[in-house]
Amino acid sequence: MSLGPVQDFIAQARRTRDLWFGSHVLSELSLEAARTAQRLRAELIFPAFVDGQEAAPSVPNKLLVLVRQGEPREVARAAREAARTRLREWGLEVWRKHPQLVDPGALGTAQEQLDTLLEFHAAWCPFTTPEEYPRALRLAEAALAERKRLRPFSPWQHQRGGRHKSSLDGARESVLREGRREGGDWRRFRIGQREELDAIGLLKRTGGQPGQFIPVPTIGLAAYTALAKHTQPPAMERLRRECVRLRDQGVLTPVQAGDREWVRDFPFDAQLLLPGRWSTYLEEQGMGRQDAERFGQDFVRPLLATLGEPFPYVACLVADGDKMGETLHALASHGPAAHQSLSRTLSDFATEARRILEERHRGVLVYAGGDDVLGFVCLPDALSCAAELSRAFAAAMEQELQSRAGVNAPTLSVGLGVGHVLESLGDLLDLGRRAEQLAKGEDRNGFALLARLRSGREHAWRQRWPDGPVKALEDTITLRKAGTLPMTKVRDVSTALRRIPRHAGSPQDEARWRPMLVGEVRRVLARVEAGTPGAGLTPQQAGLDLKEEGTLEELHVQVEAWAERVFLAELLSRATLRPRGDTRGAA
Repeated sequence: MSLGPVQDFIAQARRTRDLWFGSHVLSELSLEAARTAQRLRAELIFPAFVDGQEAAPSVPNKLLVLVRQGEPREVARAAREAARTRLREWGLEVWRKHPQLVDPGALGTAQEQLDTLLEFHAAWCPFTTPEEYPRALRLAEAALAERKRLRPFSPWQHQRGGRHKSSLDGARESVLREGRREGGDWRRFRIGQREELDAIGLLKRTGGQPGQFIPVPTIGLAAYTALAKHTQPPAMERLRRECVRLRDQGVLTPVQAGDREWVRDFPFDAQLLLPGRWSTYLEEQGMGRQDAERFGQDFVRPLLATLGEPFPYVACLVADGDKMGETLHALASHGPAAHQSLSRTLSDFATEARRILEERHRGVLVYAGGDDVLGFVCLPDALSCAAELSRAFAAAMEQELQSRAGVNAPTLSVGLGVGHVLESLGDLLDLGRRAEQLAKGEDRNGFALLARLRSGREHAWRQRWPDGPVKALEDTITLRKAGTLPMTKVRDVSTALRRIPRHAGSPQDEARWRPMLVGEVRRVLARVEAGTPGAGLTPQQAGLDLKEEGTLEELHVQVEAWAERVFLAELLSRATLRPRGDTRGAA
């Protein structure tokens, strides 16, 4: 059984709570379907558990069950109706709890939007002996894939016409009340004057409690707030007390830290620490412009004067198991019990992923349903977090599959998409997913870092885990911090690349251009820069393994990858907090 939509549904988010709760909604619907199947005596395979301490933090949208008694059709129908009923009741509960927000005449529209959202597909295949299980699984998966190709399209029956579309998806009609939007739930859930929400978007926005979801700026600036707490405790305490006073007046909503100790350093939306944002943010909460500006001058400026401005970037981490389909097919010959055992191991890994992100690093998990992980992490912690996830997955799979002859252990590709903390969540998710696809490559088991600067320029770099990508980046960061590799050299190497053709038209051109490219790279790196400690660098000293025997195109790829790695190392170096006025490596 498969429930959707998934990717687009989660990505349709403007506020942090839209993203978090959208992911939670899909997990809850899958959970309801799985529990219903269990009540009908179906045996869960994926996931193996949906309740108790052994259950994963999230339930995947694809369910595999074994029906030993009864009709599979009835199990699928009951699971589908249970999920649809849960969504409908959930959405209408929000409708009843927040009458200030909704247009009473849009109730029929809201019900139709809730009833038509869920995409539920199911397929099954009978078998009688354990030996037939692999074939039955293969046929059921093929039938499910074909069923997904069929898309029923039915016209809307309760469109009112002349209404704005939802700001989240641009397709469904808004169900919000027209007129002035002031105070109360409008401010509590930060619904803007020109923002429109359909019934699904309203559920995302109001389904949780304000403060329940950690704002992206709070994650991105976690290292800054920790430094401020430890190096400037008086100024940080003054800021904290003022935020508490504004909380008591109903202006600010505190962030619920839960088990995340790092959130307690500053349990409020950290965009208050960004110049140019605190005034706008406080005005959105109902504070007057002069009072908002005075807040920044009196309570934030003292911190900035000592520590400098925060580096406002955050990493969207997306990880996915490699060749899991091949592993599942290979395990099928060992029977359903082998799949259940793997499912339990994946649930354990998902639980460990939460600990890795939220306890051992300053991050927040959005979704972990097995080999799929989505979260946000503070940029200074991002590399070690990605590496620890990869190691944990590899250890879990090796332990699970070591006794299974002929089954290769899958690996985990991890992508980090880095963007500004104030970018839309859809854009940050897109960066993370593109980074994950880059990490997979053709040979899988990879790590990729993709960063988009506020200028719009992007840098991307990828390396396989066995080749040590984290160490390569850390070594490059060390070069940058020491000031021995100025960015002027990197930019000059990139300029040289653009002047030299990537492809040679003939063997004679290849023989002419290849040594020219190698020589130009060596010349630029060996150049002594004014104000730079030491002499020039060799390619090896700069971290560039220049394989001169390669083709002209291969040399281009090597040097381009090195330049991208240095640009990204510079970004990570800037995210590492250091005393104000320390400009080492800034050239």
